Amino acid sequence: MVRLSLKAARANADLTQKNVAKRLNIHVQTYRKLEENPDMATVAQAKKLAEILQVPYDEIFFAS
Repeated sequence: MVRLSLKAARANADLTQKNVAKRLNIHVQTYRKLEENPDMATVAQAKKLAEILQVPYDEIFFAS
């Protein structure tokens, strides 16, 4: 399984960085940093991101 980037998953979901940040209740700059380095996400953020982006959690955070 190939790891899907947050940016690609967000684009596939037709959402902006601002939309996702608002739904995560974080600043857009913080979300941009998560897109650059998704390993910085907390478990709660990672699970919420998977829900928002409608992508299985493991495809974003654990696939290689």
